[in-house]
Amino acid sequence: MERGVEIVNQTKIFAHRGFSSQYPENTMAAFKAAVAANADGIELDVQLTKDEVPIVIHDETLDRTTSGTGLVQSHTLKEIKTLSSGAWFSERFQDEQVPTLEEVFVWSKNQQIVLNIELKGRTCDRQKVSSIIFPLIEKHRLEDQVIISSFDHKVIALCKEQAPMLETAIIAFAVLHEPVTYLRNVQTLGYHFYYKSLLDEEIAALIKSGIRLRPYTVNDVDQIKRFITLGCEAIITDQPKKAVDIRSCSFNKSIK
Repeated sequence: MERGVEIVNQTKIFAHRGFSSQYPENTMAAFKAAVAANADGIELDVQLTKDEVPIVIHDETLDRTTSGTGLVQSHTLKEIKTLSSGAWFSERFQDEQVPTLEEVFVWSKNQQIVLNIELKGRTCDRQKVSSIIFPLIEKHRLEDQVIISSFDHKVIALCKEQAPMLETAIIAFAVLHEPVTYLRNVQTLGYHFYYKSLLDEEIAALIKSGIRLRPYTVNDVDQIKRFITLGCEAIITDQPKKAVDIRSCSFNKSIK
């Protein structure tokens, strides 16, 4: 039985941009659906508007996921709030808006959910992004509920300097050479890796070294089972309900 409990506690399910396979990504509808599916966390993307308000959107442009066009950073929050962020996905989500990060924070305080915030935006705005987002986290007392991640590893190093109490993670697509040494240099234990990039023995060694592994974006049944069995700290998936069900099945089998 102890092994089964370990599997459930060890491998969390993070909904990638919310329940993004069934709902428009990075919307409140997708986030609420992820909670309803019993996901443990939500991965979301943040960047700044023209008037320097952090909003939840993945792309640098509005074109793919909203009814607008052009760069996110060329538009004010008021302008972006006039757009639909759900109509591209389905007419029934026509009324979805691009949420602000603070709107997500207000909602999340009553949820048992981890917020994995991926920082986006221009490299020249590293300092600005952190100086705006960290006070919001403190304001809503979410220090223990947030993970800050980024493909920009300098941002993560900056985060650890400015807010050492926050959990952080680097995101990488390519394989890191001597990852434990690299992660320690960046002052983080979180490693969000492309799910095809590491071998089982590499994963086992990193876990043994205390690295918090969260592969992305894991939607295949066999791969979900693989990372749960290996003991990854979490998986990031577009299919949170499927992953939760597989984790539950793994637990039930382990206690028979």
